[in-house]
Amino acid sequence: MSENFISKLQTNKYLIGSFDTYIETTKQLIKDNSNVSDEEVELILKEMPTTYRAAITNKDKEYLGYIGLYNIDAKNNVASIRFEVNKDLENEDKNEILNEFNKYLSESLNITEIQEMIYLTKSETKIEKKEIFPSSNIVIENNLLIPGISEKDLERFSQDYTIPRLQFPFSIKSNDRIIGIVGLSNLIWSNRRANLNIFLDKNLGSDITDELSGYIIDDYINYIHNSNVHNITLSINSSNRDMLNLLNDTSMNYYGSIPFGAISGENLESNLMFQHVPGMEKNNGIVIPENNSILLSTLDTEKKELSEKIELNNGFKMVRPDVFEKEGIDFNKIIQGHINAMQERKKFTIPLGEDKYFLQRGNGNYGISKALMNYSYVVIDDKNNYAGYINILRSNANGKNVEVEIGIDPKLQHNGLGTTVINNFYDELFSTGVASVTSAVFEFNNPSKKLHEKVAQLNGVRLESYYVNGRLWDMNFYSKVNNNLEKNNGSRHI
Repeated sequence: MSENFISKLQTNKYLIGSFDTYIETTKQLIKDNSNVSDEEVELILKEMPTTYRAAITNKDKEYLGYIGLYNIDAKNNVASIRFEVNKDLENEDKNEILNEFNKYLSESLNITEIQEMIYLTKSETKIEKKEIFPSSNIVIENNLLIPGISEKDLERFSQDYTIPRLQFPFSIKSNDRIIGIVGLSNLIWSNRRANLNIFLDKNLGSDITDELSGYIIDDYINYIHNSNVHNITLSINSSNRDMLNLLNDTSMNYYGSIPFGAISGENLESNLMFQHVPGMEKNNGIVIPENNSILLSTLDTEKKELSEKIELNNGFKMVRPDVFEKEGIDFNKIIQGHINAMQERKKFTIPLGEDKYFLQRGNGNYGISKALMNYSYVVIDDKNNYAGYINILRSNANGKNVEVEIGIDPKLQHNGLGTTVINNFYDELFSTGVASVTSAVFEFNNPSKKLHEKVAQLNGVRLESYYVNGRLWDMNFYSKVNNNLEKNNGSRHI
């Protein structure tokens, strides 16, 4: 029995969760069941991506076995399952585990077919094979959208844009020439959401709106929805008039902005966010709030990195993990406190591959300790016990906008500690020249919503874009602007 096991899926009798908590036990199970060498065991484990495998226990967290995916074919939405246990199971129990895992695969990973299922015990090896028929292609009737991008066109557009690796890429055609590229990035099947990318021929200038009608983009969006991507979002600079005019002719709706989250030349300006979900109707008279455009140079500061330690009230402090040894802080004690706090969180059964607290090391290269060591600050009490963390998730606009996350030990919530931590972090970030700070808060996370409503401004809601507990939830975006920057409450229509 392990106290570090974190349950992610649950059936009437069993828990499915943290794989690496029982990794040594799992290796021994594979050796016992299949009579293979240590080297062969490692090869079997390498077949299963770390994010798509999990240990199985009973309700007392006593180890039963493991289950995982291999031979994943994302293009055709198929994969195979390896399911191995340390005792013979009744069909009812076996099906209980498989049904829950299959539900997870179909609802959060878009896996619709199991190509092969290997079930093993010490006395039984059962391999079930199915004939797989690839998903039928969804046809786009619009003859101005050409599936794929030629190497020549990709090279041409790459001279003007930094183009990420695109999924579902199409070329946009007008008057027998390619005038644009459209595709998805950051596609997360478990959340059924992706970012829309549109790259237009800059040689056309303002004439692009005469060449490209909004219905072409709408046809692409409908195609993506039919491919089981639910939420599609697009972010653009507030000064990009051509793209704004194009979007105004599509079914996408404006839903918020990230203040000072985009760069235009030497200036910093707002990043405007648009989205579409199936069945969404076009809003009329969209009003977009204005944000001042400021020179990047106005944010120059001599302070280039976060302070090592920030003293708070009541004996709490925020400490950078890289100075734990210098501060006499027991790292292993902090790790255990972090794990215990994560186990106390409600609604913790988020998709297996989406949880940084799911103890997945991946051949020793990743783990909860490595994640925590890279956080901005760990919150510690006067006895050097773990109390929470606050961290920069990602940065935009050359680091002038950052997205942060905060987690306070559930036992210490509702006493003002979270407010103190995040306000001190805001001040620390602004002192290093950050213009604005953003947080994404899930609809079901009421404690975090209440915290951010006190300290920041709600800037947008991304609809139905985070999958947990059998449904899609909204994501609320909150922002805090550097107090030294001039505010502007104007607005404009597009």
